[in-house]
Amino acid sequence: MRFTVHTDLTEPVRFAIAEAEKTPAGDDVHVILEKTQGMPDQSYRIRRTEEGWEIGSSSDSGFLYGLLYFSKQIFHGAPPREGTVSPLIEKRGIKFNIPLDSRTPSYADASDSASQNIVNMWELSFWREFLDELARNHYNVLSLWTLCPFASWVRIPEYPDASLEDVKRMPGKIRATTEGIGLYSPKMEPELITVKKLTVDEKIDFWRQVMRYAKDRCIEIYFFFWNIYVYGTETSGYGITGDQDDPVTRDYYYCGTKALLDTYPLLAGIGITTGENMHKSTSDVDFIRLTYGRAIQDYLREHPKRRFRFIHRLFMSSDNKIAKEFADFNCPFDVSFKYSQAHMYSEVRPHFIDNFLLRKDPSLKVWLTVRNDDMHMLRWGDPGFARAYIDHMPLDQMAGFYMGPDGYTWGRDYMDLRDDSHPLYIRKMWYMMMIWGWCSFYRDVSEPFFEEELTARFGVAGPDLYAAWKAASQIIPSVNRVHWHHYDFQWYPEGCCMYHKPPQDELVFADIREFTECLSQQNGTCYSVREYCERLSDGLAMEKVTPQQETESLREDARLIWEKLPGLRSRSSSRRDLAVILDDLEAFACLGEYYAGKIEAAVLLTLFALGTDPSGREKAAEILRGAAVSWEKYSSKISSMYRPEMLGRLFSTVDVASFTENARRDAVCAQHFPSPAE
Repeated sequence: MRFTVHTDLTEPVRFAIAEAEKTPAGDDVHVILEKTQGMPDQSYRIRRTEEGWEIGSSSDSGFLYGLLYFSKQIFHGAPPREGTVSPLIEKRGIKFNIPLDSRTPSYADASDSASQNIVNMWELSFWREFLDELARNHYNVLSLWTLCPFASWVRIPEYPDASLEDVKRMPGKIRATTEGIGLYSPKMEPELITVKKLTVDEKIDFWRQVMRYAKDRCIEIYFFFWNIYVYGTETSGYGITGDQDDPVTRDYYYCGTKALLDTYPLLAGIGITTGENMHKSTSDVDFIRLTYGRAIQDYLREHPKRRFRFIHRLFMSSDNKIAKEFADFNCPFDVSFKYSQAHMYSEVRPHFIDNFLLRKDPSLKVWLTVRNDDMHMLRWGDPGFARAYIDHMPLDQMAGFYMGPDGYTWGRDYMDLRDDSHPLYIRKMWYMMMIWGWCSFYRDVSEPFFEEELTARFGVAGPDLYAAWKAASQIIPSVNRVHWHHYDFQWYPEGCCMYHKPPQDELVFADIREFTECLSQQNGTCYSVREYCERLSDGLAMEKVTPQQETESLREDARLIWEKLPGLRSRSSSRRDLAVILDDLEAFACLGEYYAGKIEAAVLLTLFALGTDPSGREKAAEILRGAAVSWEKYSSKISSMYRPEMLGRLFSTVDVASFTENARRDAVCAQHFPSPAE
């Protein structure tokens, strides 16, 4: 490729040119970058001229995305489409629970992935690679979430001893509550290991460099905080407590927020939560307004040219109270909503947000928190699901979205037994990241585009891989539509398990009884097992998708994977990158067969209990014996690929092989399922 540049050669433009030059293309491809006045940020125009292909834009981000699109089309062997392009969603982000230090934890730091990644959070090489990967996939927001906002990030002039030197890690297991209590205490201090020697000033300089690099990739960084947590201040001597009525604590949060704005000129904004470790009353919003809110207002009065955004999460708080308290705010103010609760891979049109959208002020913009706590091991890839999910978002009322998990850290991957190089997790999940990034930028990017991507990468294997990967990625959404729990600790489908809070305080396998009792997603497209069986028993018409239909879909998806795998395996002998994908698809096929049997058996047992199918108990037991075989195949495959992992929101190490006996016991449980008379 040859380039003629008629615009400023900024860092984003340099990066985009370097990315385009990686694409195999002859010198006959001539690209002209033309500064064009009047185009919105991120927008670009492509047209064919006598001299070559002209990409015009008014902004660095427009040139970046225009060149990325152009080089991708060349990679696919397809002609770039001429015309003007603007992003479908303005802000497209990642939710990253950041394990800064064991003394200043994030919400789910009681996990292997968090502990292993602490040292990576303080390496510029990690963030350069990470931010490059985000930019390639058109993400322009990185939100970093932590419980305690100040001690590892800033020096507060009024509280100089409340900042932490060095970076430390707790080597052993941490036992915390679902509310984030117990993640750290001074009693742990003797066990801490120093993984990096850094002064407070060196830490500040480090994060300024990260933000500068992010800006050079057209990415904004936001800090998000839960409240009220004062980890890292225990030995500061100031008497800072977790009591929101404590005047010292209020002043600490006020001064700390001003220090954040002053320390990091490139920080794009902050987001906060009410209710977490608070009174869970309207006074929570008062605390936020008088600390974070007042600090931002005061700082912006002193620095009127500073651009900044404040995001208030709608979680355990009254949106009416929030609207009232922030009505006169002198800063761009948005709210954030947990769109699919913890499980984005379920319904493409979740309804949790509907009532809020009906009553909110039309001028108030919403960020969607899109939580993925369904899959941490297996690679997902279904462009059709992503396209439908994004198209159903309330796009005209949105500021943007951020996608990511609570229970797993998207840093470097330490779980995969097949790769000891510990690649970036988002690079391992490159296809998932590409799908969501490109679909949220381009309104008309379609499924053939992604099939072309796989064909360009893997040759003739591309079309079959596309079909098998799509089928595999439909399995967990099918299960979640029938079997629904709001929160991450309540349901982890890759492990068929859940955490039971005290008094049990343990990780448990979701057995067949649980599947007969579990609800489906409210206002969703699918009946739960019990809803379906009751309607069937009463002779009522079916107006939604039934569990039986989802069972058929699961078996069909698994069948398609098995059909495609032999041919794909024959092409993967010299392609390790393809072989590891196929291993994941095989595991998905086994899991799909397992859940198909489990849901079908749950239907039979429920019909038996209702007196509709007298032979349902025996039929269910037989199906569950077959399902147990599928679980054994699944757990054996998973054990050959992934280390058992302590997950932050399940508070235990998830070892799917350890549940094999539980899967076998389901058949025994079915044989003793209560009859109608009982």
